[in-house]
Amino acid sequence: MFSASACKKDLPDNPSDFNVSVESTHINVGDTLNFNITGGDADGIVFYSGESGNNYDFVNRTSVAGIAKLVFQSSMQNGPAPPSPTKDSLKLLISPNLSGYDSASIVAANWTDITARNTKWPTVLSGAFTTSDSIDLTDFNTYDSINIAFRVLNKQNPTQFQRYWQIQGFSLYNILPEGAASALFSAPNTNNVASVSDFKYIGWVQASLLNNTDSGYNAWNVGTYNTSSTNTYKNSNGIIIRSVYPLTFNPNKKLNNPDNDDWLITSKVSLKQVKPDWGVAIKDMNDVPLTNYQKVFKKPGTYNVAFVAMNNNLNNSTRVVRRLQITVK
Repeated sequence: MFSASACKKDLPDNPSDFNVSVESTHINVGDTLNFNITGGDADGIVFYSGESGNNYDFVNRTSVAGIAKLVFQSSMQNGPAPPSPTKDSLKLLISPNLSGYDSASIVAANWTDITARNTKWPTVLSGAFTTSDSIDLTDFNTYDSINIAFRVLNKQNPTQFQRYWQIQGFSLYNILPEGAASALFSAPNTNNVASVSDFKYIGWVQASLLNNTDSGYNAWNVGTYNTSSTNTYKNSNGIIIRSVYPLTFNPNKKLNNPDNDDWLITSKVSLKQVKPDWGVAIKDMNDVPLTNYQKVFKKPGTYNVAFVAMNNNLNNSTRVVRRLQITVK
């Protein structure tokens, strides 16, 4: 009897008197919708508008097979000016089974050459950047994870410098069935706001398979696995993050530079990955009781709005969810 009583005492009260109502569930774009709240003295209240990224239905969703799209920018310098022929090349590759970042693992992995999927490579020698196509990688989202690589193949030439390459603006997205684009390489959610794609959160590894003895040249400038001259911050895959861009392959301006085979490889990523949706905290336990909340919808559509009210103590939390369907014309 004593034990049961103690357990019951440890449970916070359920905010069962919490309720939400509106005068009309049909409004126009730009109207201010007022939600009337009763029982708004709960310790915390979180609002989900039903908009993209803010949908209560998706708070536990971490994987969706959507449409995978890749966009990046590249620049090409040195060597013969197009359309003069050259044996130097930059390849775009993808692998579902890279087991490590050493030379043996790279050679052993199955790589698919997807260079031709991008029709917008640089066509002039310039420091200006060319934006790629929105490259469809959806056929690879059946794999648990993939790595993407840029591979430089430069040939020894007694009369021309080898190609110098730069990459920036690398963004990979999973476009979800509802149309939202989830950035696959991005910072963690902060303050309940999902961040946009950020180049520095990708994690890159440099691997030289040929001619890596010339210090400072003949290699991408990101460092080998878990080695970096500029920083030591690692992403969730244990890969050191390079935050100084653009990424550069510099073979140095010298003739007869030996053949190069140099790889710039991303950390692993699932193309089905998606961040769970977040709500907006509109009350915490230090606030006065909440009696109303206002929202303006900027796009037409049907929105499944949710309010989650919570009471908490050190050991437990109880909650109720109140939902409304709002039609915006």
